[in-house]
Amino acid sequence: MKKIIVFVAMCVLLCSCASSAIHKTNANLMRLKTGMSQDEAMTIMGPPTLSERYDAADGNQVSILYYRTERKETTVLSAKDECTPVVFTNGKLVGWGDRLTAADINLLKVKTK
Repeated sequence: MKKIIVFVAMCVLLCSCASSAIHKTNANLMRLKTGMSQDEAMTIMGPPTLSERYDAADGNQVSILYYRTERKETTVLSAKDECTPVVFTNGKLVGWGDRLTAADINLLKVKTK
């Protein structure tokens, strides 16, 4: 019985920690400003959950940092579904969110490195 109580307490603690981290990430997104450097943004946001880097057809470099902003039932293959992308062109923040990312990638005709 004691092991069950400890197990339940650990589960509750882990869930509340994940929820707190997601809340903090969402709050940090509100502190970002377009035009800031990638280093400045990472100082605010911390390390990303996932990241991608592309060379655009016009020579620009596009970096996309993904930060976990919600909790869903996902697998490793669908982890991006829980994340908000933060997009940089040539090291400068151009914006964040799914619509911006899709538009930037299509507009720049990005090819994978």
